[in-house]
Amino acid sequence: MKKCVVVGITVYVRPEGTFGLYENGLRQNVIFLYQLFKSIKGFKPYLLNHGDAIPTEDIGYLGVDMGDIVRTNDIIGELDCVIVIGSCVDRETLLELRKKNVSIICYKGGNGGVISMEGVACNPQIRADAERYYDYDCYDAIWMTPQHIKTYKGWCETVYRCPVFEIPQIWAPDFITSRPGEINDNFMYKPGESRWRVAVMEPNITIMKTAHMPILVAECAYQECPEMFGALLVTNALDFKENKHFVSFCNSLGIFKSGRGSVEARYVSADFLTNHADAVISHQWENGLNYLYYEVLYGGYPLIHNSKFLKDYGYYYDEFDAYSGGAALIRAYKEHDKDLKKYKQIASKLLKERHPESIFSKTSHKSLIEKVVK
Repeated sequence: MKKCVVVGITVYVRPEGTFGLYENGLRQNVIFLYQLFKSIKGFKPYLLNHGDAIPTEDIGYLGVDMGDIVRTNDIIGELDCVIVIGSCVDRETLLELRKKNVSIICYKGGNGGVISMEGVACNPQIRADAERYYDYDCYDAIWMTPQHIKTYKGWCETVYRCPVFEIPQIWAPDFITSRPGEINDNFMYKPGESRWRVAVMEPNITIMKTAHMPILVAECAYQECPEMFGALLVTNALDFKENKHFVSFCNSLGIFKSGRGSVEARYVSADFLTNHADAVISHQWENGLNYLYYEVLYGGYPLIHNSKFLKDYGYYYDEFDAYSGGAALIRAYKEHDKDLKKYKQIASKLLKERHPESIFSKTSHKSLIEKVVK
């Protein structure tokens, strides 16, 4: 491999010149990849702007050299590898990169297979983001985070006709600790509350992550231990206040009948945790890793979840078992304060490994780059 490997990582700049970094985890993942390759000797990363505008938002506070945000065509002769992640690349540009022997990796941080199935089985207009396969023959490799391997690996191997490699997730608390003027020392679990404000923060835009099971988990806990609840706050759900199914579902449950359940708008997760929550209930279906988990664990908040990938962290419950989840929530309520120090220590080991500049992260990513760079 060359002495200096130039890696381009695609990023989307919105029409107003901003990056929308707090809108979803994939956009944050772009920054973490940049930080990772910047920290490896012999690598030079660029952020390849395939968006609609020149950036006006300064993200230097995240360790990004603003001069490294460029258009692909401006440095196409320098590139050794392009990672398509934060923004799509048109077919014409992909083919031009291939002509110049640039290795191209498609990074799958989400499950396009499930989204595509939803796009057919549901109203297609709802899933306008289902995949388009204009790039089916353009990649040297697919990178896929572990939670999607079971359901999406074979799909991608068949469609894209290239190898799929499992890539470990990377995460750092930068979007909490470095956010200018927004988050401070208040982002931490505060022991001693007699009643908990319990948050449900699933996005409610895919069957992989909806609020249904977390609400049922809360209901099971409420039936056994109603005194623990100050409130159940279901975020990303305000649009469903007129949805007949959702209204009927909530109205059938004791915790909503008691007046303690409420539906809320969408928030930046760290903001909501800081100001409104003492614990988080989560549920996923074949999507067992996401940045919300790391944020909750980093803050020392009780995470009640069903992810087998994180079975040793937070308070695990089994699959779709709401009773198991309710028991886990009650256990957290009774034990979390006295076990808080140990809880943070255990979580810290996980988060150190996930950090973009950890030895594990750098070694694994460098090794996978070496498999494809010509």
